[in-house]
Amino acid sequence: MRALADLLDKHPEVPLPYSGRSAFGGHLTWILAGDTDQRNVLADIARALPGPVHKVVRGVAFDLKGALHGLHVLVIADRAEVCTRRVVGIREVTKEIPDPAAPTVTVTESVEDVVWDCHPLLSNKNCPTQT
Repeated sequence: MRALADLLDKHPEVPLPYSGRSAFGGHLTWILAGDTDQRNVLADIARALPGPVHKVVRGVAFDLKGALHGLHVLVIADRAEVCTRRVVGIREVTKEIPDPAAPTVTVTESVEDVVWDCHPLLSNKNCPTQT
């Protein structure tokens, strides 16, 4: 806990963690939301941590994992706030949906094929992406 207090004293740009409870797998956890500039806050926390950090993209979340002298650290951000959405194709999809006037109706719709470009947060830290 002394290491966390020292980190927060030395880096006033790093916000207080959201939780240190085991509900998040025993990680000291920051959950970035609201009006914060999530990309810059992620970079601030990554810079403040003494060792390497790892990025993990899962669903709509972008996680940053690291350690602070044996204390596991997890920062959770919104993927759409940190990464760039890129449409790589559009395809037609046909499906059956329920209809009040008939058992089902056939509908064709256009669906975008999307990839998320999660650019490096830092150029001077070891930040491999794990998807």
